[in-house]
Amino acid sequence: MADRVGDFIQYWGFKKVHGRIWTHLFVSDHPLDAGDLCRRLNISKALVSMSIADLLEYEVIQEIGKGEQGTIQYQANPDVTRVIFNVLRKRERKMMSSIQSAQQVLEKASSQGGDASDGLDSKRVVYLGEMIRTAKGALEALIALGPSDDSDITDRFQSMSQAFGAVMTLNQIKTK
Repeated sequence: MADRVGDFIQYWGFKKVHGRIWTHLFVSDHPLDAGDLCRRLNISKALVSMSIADLLEYEVIQEIGKGEQGTIQYQANPDVTRVIFNVLRKRERKMMSSIQSAQQVLEKASSQGGDASDGLDSKRVVYLGEMIRTAKGALEALIALGPSDDSDITDRFQSMSQAFGAVMTLNQIKTK
């Protein structure tokens, strides 16, 4: 089972070991420490340590204190919805900003002409930017729907409304 979940997690851009660790923590009847995970998965302590750091960053797993041996104990975060939205906020948002920045550089180069624009269709480069802005707006709207520790429901609906407004504006520009 852990290998199948690992395959699924890997498909979504994480490492297979992340899914394997999460599965063991999720189905375990008690919290596990890094040593337990090393033994169960037959992997090195270094790999477990790096993977735990990644999983903690996205709040996929949680530290729940120290065990009898004084080692840090972990459990899977049972709130899968919150986990998904954390990934969207922390990973996909960053990725979309990077894509948008690269497209802006490409658009500038294509509009200036010269060697940098050879073979580029400047209208398609601009259209690509519109598609990226639309995708980024949709991502922001989706994130606004999700659970958040730093805003109340009114703030979330206002953010969602602004994001959908931006998407609609871009779609109107595209059709002109």
